Amino acid sequence: MIPVLNADQIKSVDKYTIESGSTSSAALMERASEAFVECFQSIAPKSNRIMVFCGVGNNGGDGMAICRLLHERGYNIQGYYIGDLQKASEDFIVNMDRSSGLFPVKQINSEEKIPFIPNDCVVIDALFGSGLSRPLKGLFAKLVETINDSWAQIFSVDIPSGIYSDNTSEGIAITATHTISFEIPKLSLFQPSLANQIGRWHLVGIGLNKEFIALQKTNYFYTEPKDIKLPKRAKNAHKGDAGRMLLISGSKGKMGSTILSARAAMRTGCGLLFVHAPCCGLDVLQTAVPEAMVIEDEHTEVISEVAPAENIRVVAIGPGIGTGSLTVKAFRDLLGKVEKPMVIDADAINILAENSELIEALPPESVLTPHPGEFERLVGSWKDDFEKLELLRKFCINHKVNMVLKGAHSVICDYHGIAYFNATGNPGMATAGSGDVLTGVIAALMAQGMMPFEALKTGVYLHGSAGDLAEIDKGQHSLIASDIIDYLPQAFLNKTS
Repeated sequence: MIPVLNADQIKSVDKYTIESGSTSSAALMERASEAFVECFQSIAPKSNRIMVFCGVGNNGGDGMAICRLLHERGYNIQGYYIGDLQKASEDFIVNMDRSSGLFPVKQINSEEKIPFIPNDCVVIDALFGSGLSRPLKGLFAKLVETINDSWAQIFSVDIPSGIYSDNTSEGIAITATHTISFEIPKLSLFQPSLANQIGRWHLVGIGLNKEFIALQKTNYFYTEPKDIKLPKRAKNAHKGDAGRMLLISGSKGKMGSTILSARAAMRTGCGLLFVHAPCCGLDVLQTAVPEAMVIEDEHTEVISEVAPAENIRVVAIGPGIGTGSLTVKAFRDLLGKVEKPMVIDADAINILAENSELIEALPPESVLTPHPGEFERLVGSWKDDFEKLELLRKFCINHKVNMVLKGAHSVICDYHGIAYFNATGNPGMATAGSGDVLTGVIAALMAQGMMPFEALKTGVYLHGSAGDLAEIDKGQHSLIASDIIDYLPQAFLNKTS
C-alpha cells in the first residue's frame, strides 16, 4: 500500500531526500521529468506539436526539463512561461538555461500573448504543483480557461493546475485528460467531484526516500495489487471448509438482486450458500442458482422472520429486501441473534438510517457497503468530498464497523478509521446490480475465513478487477452486473498467476 500524504508532508519528503545526500534538487527534478516523459510517451497521441505551459516555480521547472527531454526525443516543442522571473525558483532558472537555444520559449505577460491552441496539439500543464494553496486569478485564470476551451489533449504534471493537494479548491482549474503524478498520491486524485478535472491518472516513481515516506503519519493509503491476498484451500478441503454463508435477500419484484448476490458468492468460492428469501422467489432462485439452498420465508412477498443456523459463518443482508415494517422487525430480531460480523447492504443500510438505534446493535467489525446516497442517509450531508471522508472515518470509529463507500476509487475504511482507496474499477460498473454482486463477493470471502476488513478490501479489488476485464470485451456502455460475475474467475486467475 502507498501512503497518501498532504502537501506539507510531500514537501518534507522532497527536502529530506535532497538533504540526506542521495540527490540534489536539480537531479531530483531531472528524475521526475524523465519519469513523466517515459509515461507520457506510452500514452500520448501522435501530434505535430506539443505546447508546454510553465509557471516559474518548481512545477514549471519540471515543465522546462520536460520540454528539453521531449525535444531530445524528436518532438516539436513550443515552450511558454508565465510569471515574474525575479520570483522564479532556482531550479526553474537552471532548467530554462539548459533549454536555451534548443527550442522556442515565449513569455506570456498579457492576454494578447496567450497563444492559439490547435485542435491537433497536445498540451502539457506545468503551471502549478501540489503546493498550491490559493485560487488562480487574472492572467493565470485566463490562460487556464483558454487551455480548457481547446480541443487539445491535456497532460498535467503531478496535479492539474488550480487543484489543491488535500483540500477543496476554489476558482478555475485545468481539466486534464491525463495526470501524471510523482511517487506519492495526493488526496485530491481520489475525490469524485474532481474526477473530470484529474482525468486518468498515473503514478510514476522518482526515487524519493521510501524509509522517510513510511515514517509519515496518515489516515489514507492507496491499495496496490500486491496488497491483495486470496483465501487458500487445503488439499483435503471439503465444501464445509469453504464456508457456510446465509444470504437474506429479495422481495416481490426484486429477486434479481438476490440472484446476482448469490451467483457472485458461488463464483467467489463460497462452499455452502443458504438463501433466505420470500416464497415468491423459490422457483426463480432454484432455477437461476441451482448451487444454492433456498430457505423460504413464511411470507409470500417480503422477508418477515429469520432464524439463522448456528453453524453459519457469515450472514449477509440487504439486497432487494425493502424497508417495510415486517422486514424492519425481522432485521431487528436478527441483530439480536447474530454475534459474528455481518455484511450489510442496500435496504438493510436504509433500515439502519431510518432506525439509528439499530446501528449500535451491529456486531463489531461488520461490513457496510453503501453508495453515496445510502451513506448520506446514515450520516447526513457534507460540504465537499474531503468532509465526506472525515464523516466516513468517524462513523467507522464510533460504531466499530468496516465500510466501503462505493464509487470512483471506492474508499474502504476499517474500524480504526484508516482508509484505503481502491485501484480497480471503471465507469461502466455504474449499473444496476453491481453493488449486489459486491455483497456476494465480500460475504463469500468472509465465509472462507478471511477477516472482515481483509475480505472487504479484497472483495472490492476483485469486483473492480472483474469489471475492468468485462470492460475490455463489452465496453463501458454495454457492461451489466452479470458480466462482472462472469469475469470473476479471470480476476482470481490474474491474482494467482
